Order: sequence, then structure tokens, then C-alpha cells
Amino acid sequence: MEVKKISIREAKKRIKNDPELSKMLVRSGWREIALDLDGDGMADVSFSSEKVGRKIDTIAVDLSGNGEYNLYLHDFDGNGIPDTVCLVEDGEEEQVVAFGGEVELGFINLGVRVANLLVAEDFMNRELGISLADLAAYLKMHAAAMLVELEKRENAEGIDKVYYFLNDAQTYYLATVDGDKPRVRPFGTILLYEGKLYIQTGKVKDVSKQISENPFVEICAYMNGSWIRIAAELVEDDNRDVKVAMLEKMPSLKAMYSADDENTQVFWMKDATATICSFTSEPEVISF
Repeated sequence: MEVKKISIREAKKRIKNDPELSKMLVRSGWREIALDLDGDGMADVSFSSEKVGRKIDTIAVDLSGNGEYNLYLHDFDGNGIPDTVCLVEDGEEEQVVAFGGEVELGFINLGVRVANLLVAEDFMNRELGISLADLAAYLKMHAAAMLVELEKRENAEGIDKVYYFLNDAQTYYLATVDGDKPRVRPFGTILLYEGKLYIQTGKVKDVSKQISENPFVEICAYMNGSWIRIAAELVEDDNRDVKVAMLEKMPSLKAMYSADDENTQVFWMKDATATICSFTSEPEVISF
């Protein structure tokens, strides 16, 4: 769906013409609309614009049910897609937890995708089964899971921290050796299974042949101003359970691979050293 933002005034008209949403409206001003989704008299979600007549640029959600907003999605450049996701905890200032196209932290990603639709021109189109209330309620429903996912990442150490970095970055680059020449390509498969970090490929690919001849590889990825480099030896694992787990975690692979075919191949990282760097902190070295 193409994202076309609407103004507060336009949103008011649509809500006024929808009996269900009209009942939920608890606040309606020149710059803000607030809805009560659960009927407790307190606003659960707010849509606002920085200036009168401007398009909606901020979505605020009450995750705790105490009448205070603590999840904010801001669209600063006006393209209809949130640029930042911010959390407010214990009355403190907003803490940015994700940025723009890198907003891929667990259920946060689902929330942002839903929020994109909330400000789209067709968000009230009943033929698509989309309503402002339904989507806002979906975002709130997953709030607890969103916070759990964020807490996991904040507290992660060792191999868990490496896994979350590669998983949330979505794309990393795997470098191998082909004879005396370097080769590199983008990868996206990553799985933490029984204490080992796995990647997946197909035996028919050149990368598989290169790993077979020289299993020492390097991996690099970038996310949110930090980058990770991993040096490791890849060890093939023919365990069917691992292949099943990989395909279940990344179901799009099922169109090309099966746990029982002769092509699917998984490797785990042995004697690995990961280094996480940024311009604002000292390098962190993790061995696993």
C-alpha cells in the first residue's frame, strides 16, 4: 500500500462518519485526536501533528493502561513512515530504541508496520478490513511482547548478543576464500540453537564449495551506528532438527529448501571471535 498521510482535520471527518470510532473519541483538537480503545475513559492512542493543518506526524500509545503515553512513533521527514520509535519509562524523557529502516526489533517491527498503515489514506477502508481502532488495538496488544524483546536485547551477553545483532540487522556479509581470491555475498539466515550459532545455504552454491575447501570465514554487519565483525570456522551439521528449526524460523526459505532434500546445508560457528564497534564506544570482543 502506498503511504499517503492525512491531516488531523481529515481524520476527524472519517472518525465522525464511523459510529464505532466516534464512541471511542475522548479528545479532539486542532492538533490531536485521542481514542479510548478499552472503554476505561482514558486515551489509549493519540494521533497528532506538530502544527495546525499539518499531516499526522506522531503516534503515541499508552502501553501500561495508566493514562500516560509511553510509546511514540515519530515521522520527521513527512514520508508517512516512522523515523524513530521511542519509549518513555518512569516519567523520564523519550529514549530512542529504533531508527527508520532499521526499525526491526522483534515485535517493534510489527508495531511500526501497523503504524505505517494507521496514517495511510486507506486506513479506514472497510473493504480491506482495516480500521484505525483495529490497528491501534493490535499495536497495544503486542506492547508487552515488544518490551520483552527490547529487554532481551538490552541484557544480552556473549553469543546471545551476537545473535541478536545479526538477527536484527537482517542482512550480513559472509566472506570466503576461492583459491587465492576473496569472495563476499549478503546473507540473512541466522539461528541460535542449543548454544550454537548457525547459518544456512545450499550445497549447489559456490559459497558451499568454498567453505568445504576452506571453512575459515569472516562476517560483517551494520546496524544503528554499530558494526560487528566475526571470524570463525564453519562446521557442517547434518542434524535434521537444526534444519527444521532454521526453516521454521525463516519460513520464506521453504520455497527453495527442505530439511529432507539433498541441498539444504547448515553450519555452526566454531572458535568464533566477534568484535562490536562504534564511533562512540570502545570495541567489545566476544568469544564463543
